[in-house]
Amino acid sequence: MIVEDIDLGMIYRSPNARPVEKQELDNISKSMAEVGLINPISVKRALHHRAGSVVDAYDIIAGNHRYEAAKRLKWQTIKCIVVDLDDLHTELLEIDENLIRANLTPAQEASAIARRKAIYEELHPETKHGAPGVSRQIGDTRDRSESDRFTKETSAATGKSERNIQRAAARGEKLGDDLKEIEGTSLDKGVEIDALAKMDEQVRKELIERAKTGENVSARKEKIELQPSREEPTTSRENIQYDALISAWNEADDNPRKWFLAHIGAEI
Repeated sequence: MIVEDIDLGMIYRSPNARPVEKQELDNISKSMAEVGLINPISVKRALHHRAGSVVDAYDIIAGNHRYEAAKRLKWQTIKCIVVDLDDLHTELLEIDENLIRANLTPAQEASAIARRKAIYEELHPETKHGAPGVSRQIGDTRDRSESDRFTKETSAATGKSERNIQRAAARGEKLGDDLKEIEGTSLDKGVEIDALAKMDEQVRKELIERAKTGENVSARKEKIELQPSREEPTTSRENIQYDALISAWNEADDNPRKWFLAHIGAEI
């Protein structure tokens, strides 16, 4: 590994970089002012347009906050590890950097892990569900080992638990671009995301639009309308019990719902 001192003017932030968080930047700036840069940033060579010309430069892969702190401290150069990666591996490293260092919301984490899984499956097509030549029959142990590879590799790379990764990936795959829409809203909570995933798409879109305006909405508080399956009302024991459960859930406050979910082992 070779570490180089590179002029800050030759370094550019990645378009995929998360926004700079003021508190994190303040903390890093203070640390770098006192003890210097402990961990070099990672960059890759790139071409950029400057003053009508194409110049050799560098794109940041990991270390945007350290780069911004160096600029704030008016450093001329910063220590960099120059890596040689293709676009997919670069994006993978950027995602891992965010998953490790950033305080991501549930929606941001789900989006990041779902995107990481898509990249991983593109780089390792044999792990993708339904890939040619990969058996998916029930009881085939290769099915489980192949599907577990992404979870185990991501856990090792980010330090997050396998359960957390599986849950976030499932959320990301179910809601897709809707996760971007709910970032920072009242719906940006794990239980809200799970409730959104179970909603009718049109109802979900309408609720998300309300959340985006700043309204404090909840997918869990949406009433469940029971549609009769037959013209004549049924008196079966199961349907009576189901009606009673739905009615009780809709009438319950948030805390009793949380206690119940915790009691059955669901995530809050």
